[in-house]
Amino acid sequence: MWQILRHGIAVAAVLTGAALPAPAAAQDFARHLAGIDAAFVLRNGATGETVRHAPKHAAKRFAPCSTFKIPNTAILLETGAAADLDAVVPYDPALKIANPAWARNLSLREAYRESALWVYRALSRKVEMAAIRRVLAAMDYGDGRTGKSIRDRPFWVDGTLKISADEQVAFLQRLHQGKAGLSERTARLTREAMVAEENPRWRLSAKTGSCRADGGGVNLWYVGYVERADTTHYFALHMSAADYQPLMDRRVPIARAILADLDVID
Repeated sequence: MWQILRHGIAVAAVLTGAALPAPAAAQDFARHLAGIDAAFVLRNGATGETVRHAPKHAAKRFAPCSTFKIPNTAILLETGAAADLDAVVPYDPALKIANPAWARNLSLREAYRESALWVYRALSRKVEMAAIRRVLAAMDYGDGRTGKSIRDRPFWVDGTLKISADEQVAFLQRLHQGKAGLSERTARLTREAMVAEENPRWRLSAKTGSCRADGGGVNLWYVGYVERADTTHYFALHMSAADYQPLMDRRVPIARAILADLDVID
């Protein structure tokens, strides 16, 4: 199923047996998701035009997994749990983390890039849950549920907090446009942490995520936005799977292939 939303009016058809032919863009990118339980959402910030693959899936909420490091970075900066992106969190050898990219002192900037859960868990425990909920509510992020404490499997991983692909795109647009209920400094630094790649034509800011919540299937995410001279495109890819592989390694390549097909990146 594909769907295009223009000026608030949805136009949709089933890719097989549709009465109307799918637009070329939908035909182009749907092939990348053939046989995958997935949703993809792309919004043009200038026109509001939104393209969706699997609209029902795009509207369903799932655990955000490590994509929560985007709003979590904002929470830590807004509450003062992290002074800035370069504030270093000392590594505790008692954690016995095998991943060498994680098992060291890390700044918040590095923790975002390496997706180091232990750093975000440690810093989040410095913030009262009521304050976390207040910032989440101001950002209007997902269902806003946090539970009562930051456990070893925190609320953004264990299925307590949930968000849809549609909501991811809406949040990213608010964050980029400075309308996420955050201070200007927090929003600016959060956007700075997100930058993944840039060249003279475009800049990509994004985050991956993966987790098995509620003892069920695996959630695989890639969300972000692409800034170009004429507009910014906001996107979210979510895939449901029985296990992490092989789709975990395919999240970014699939999303980039779709963005290329839709002429967002080259």
